[in-house]
Amino acid sequence: MSNNTGVNSREKTLAENVIIIALIAILMSSFLYYFFKQEKQLTQVGFDAVARNFSASIIGIRAQWFMDGQPKSFVLKENNRPSVLIKVNKNGWLDYSDEKNNCQRVWQNAMSTGLNFMNQPIVVLEIKREEKKETNNEISDDNENSWVKSCRFSLLTGESFDYQMDTGKVTAVKVNVSNH
Repeated sequence: MSNNTGVNSREKTLAENVIIIALIAILMSSFLYYFFKQEKQLTQVGFDAVARNFSASIIGIRAQWFMDGQPKSFVLKENNRPSVLIKVNKNGWLDYSDEKNNCQRVWQNAMSTGLNFMNQPIVVLEIKREEKKETNNEISDDNENSWVKSCRFSLLTGESFDYQMDTGKVTAVKVNVSNH
């Protein structure tokens, strides 16, 4: 009779282990389901924070430009970063137009990080578009057009923001609707 009791207790232990493993598997699968369901939203919120940090850095660089007497370039010294030569345009906004990889340089000097976010590469586009100058609320027909330069930083999932070099404006994060 004592043999049956030992076999029953082993079966009970095996049954309890199977139940525990099944519960852990159910909890893990529900966690993964909700995580992946919210991943797109987490990416959007996180990239929005990156855009705000980028904007704050651009404004900080322009403030330093004012404090240094508005030079064409200056050395930016920060506590936890190596000194960096910052180039700005005539309006004091971060701009490396006279060099290759202008927008990559802008990113690196504004953010001091690589071009990636949450293990996703950040795609960089330099955009130049022609705008007609307005005089007295009328668009002129002569050749006095100006080129507006901007950088677009975007994720492969469709989120992007732009940096306009002539005004320093950083747009809010846009989401590509076709990816939803």
